[in-house]
Amino acid sequence: MSGPRLAVFGGTTEGRILAERLEQEGFQGLLLVATEYGALLWGQEGAGIQVRAGRLEQDAMEALFLEEKIGLVIDATHPYAVRATENIRRACAACGIPLLRCLRGETGGAESNRPLSGERLVRFPDIPHAAEWLGRTQGRILLTTGSRDLAAFAGLDPERVYVRVLPTEASLETCRRLGYEGRHVIAMQGPFSEELNLALLREFSCSILVTKDGGVQGGFEEKRRAAARAGAVLAVVERPAEKGLSLEEVMEQARRWRRHETEEI
Repeated sequence: MSGPRLAVFGGTTEGRILAERLEQEGFQGLLLVATEYGALLWGQEGAGIQVRAGRLEQDAMEALFLEEKIGLVIDATHPYAVRATENIRRACAACGIPLLRCLRGETGGAESNRPLSGERLVRFPDIPHAAEWLGRTQGRILLTTGSRDLAAFAGLDPERVYVRVLPTEASLETCRRLGYEGRHVIAMQGPFSEELNLALLREFSCSILVTKDGGVQGGFEEKRRAAARAGAVLAVVERPAEKGLSLEEVMEQARRWRRHETEEI
């Protein structure tokens, strides 16, 4: 292993794009994803960036950084993966390793600020508040917040809810354990088009679509437009407040880090 090595914590489209671009530019290191499914999405085994799957706690991260001689860490995990981001931050601080946080852009541009005909939108600071509100509503729900947060909605009648999750055994097992089976489970990999979102809302006669603010990469606008066309309420769980860099800014910082490390060798 020659030259400075970095680690990219993926789990988002940005993470895969970063890893691909870093490998194209000759960087060496690891792409760390939480699941085997995330590793399959990487779909390549290059000489530069190698993928590893598995959730890591802080102590395991520190051991990995030391073993792999990691000199820079890029956190490109999902904006809502608060625990993972905190573990990464603490592990980097403990090891004295510089950390770059890559954040996807939020909604709020000119397009998303323009009112849509028929749009009904409500926002919540977190999942528990959204779940509590849903318990006071009627009608069917298309829930697109993922399997990891599914337990928070356990108080709802499963017959009202249609959950959209990743097509992994872990996701399906979570659905079964919480009482969602058959037509109430939609196992698909996104992001999804406006037309597909609309088709699902109409197929299951859902009057509420629950989503996180995944930004452009997460297909938020496609959900928003589909809900408006279907006459459904769009219930948005807002992302945690956080500061970070764009993908391009992270790439530039990584290049500067490599130049500095190479000069030191």
